[in-house]
Amino acid sequence: MKLLTGENGFTLVEIIAVMVILSVLAAVAIPRYMSLDESARQRAIDAGISELNGRETLTWSNIKITLTGYVDDTTLFSSIDTTLGGDYDWVGDPPAADGGTLRFRTSISVTLTRSESTNIHPGHWSR
Repeated sequence: MKLLTGENGFTLVEIIAVMVILSVLAAVAIPRYMSLDESARQRAIDAGISELNGRETLTWSNIKITLTGYVDDTTLFSSIDTTLGGDYDWVGDPPAADGGTLRFRTSISVTLTRSESTNIHPGHWSR
């Protein structure tokens, strides 16, 4: 039997070491990948809340600069467009002046509260 010299290849130990490294990477990466979907939905809800706060502030500012100025929270709330687009809807009825339940793509819903606006500051939407 003749031994071959100059042959290159991987040893069994090297192959096992690579398999262990790949297993550890998969054990760390797969759970993170699986939670990306839920994280994206939560960020979408946060974006909706931010949009509501922007609309609240803009409406409040526009009312403040009118000749009549700020009257009350009920008048201001009735002027705010709470429709956020096709991916968002309100569970049950449209939101009330103190909040409501916002849903994103019918998969995640969050109960929001709204602080009352005053002559000094606009109302604020939060979880």
